[in-house]
Amino acid sequence: MSRITPGQPAMLGGTRTATVIEKPAVLAALVKRAKRPLLVVGHRALVVGSDREYVIDLLARWAQKDSVPVAATGDTGPALRARGVEPARCISAMNLGQRLADPQWAGIDRAGPHDVIFIAGLSYALEWTLLSGLRHGAASLVTVSLSPAYEPHASFSLPNLSWTDWRSLVTEAFALEEGGA
Repeated sequence: MSRITPGQPAMLGGTRTATVIEKPAVLAALVKRAKRPLLVVGHRALVVGSDREYVIDLLARWAQKDSVPVAATGDTGPALRARGVEPARCISAMNLGQRLADPQWAGIDRAGPHDVIFIAGLSYALEWTLLSGLRHGAASLVTVSLSPAYEPHASFSLPNLSWTDWRSLVTEAFALEEGGA
């Protein structure tokens, strides 16, 4: 069991918990290894960090740079379009979770099933529920929580981080600025 406390301490993940991603190189390796990644962006990506930059700005830059298909949940579709990213689909998080658990589903862009799902911007409880369902319903699917609060139900999760530390790790891992991984 991980020594990291979940973002909401009462939300324990059982005996098997997410591997903690503390180094940008680990996240970069997960991105590189993914054959059919999917980025799931929720409404909390519309928040502003301490440097006046939106979380969704960083996610959109990564999606564009690496041509990662995006599933927009909540009201993030228009915000992604305004940043030059056309979501592959606007869909509710729970509907998406059910589809991802279906082995017959052809993927968000109908190009085949996804192997690694990167999730950011969902409320903690919603992400926790979605990841719990995927852990039990789609065991072969690798899930990566990009939230700045540790998610025990993911396959991999960032630890509890401040905005500055989260931004630094994500920016380096996704090579969004000079000197990135």
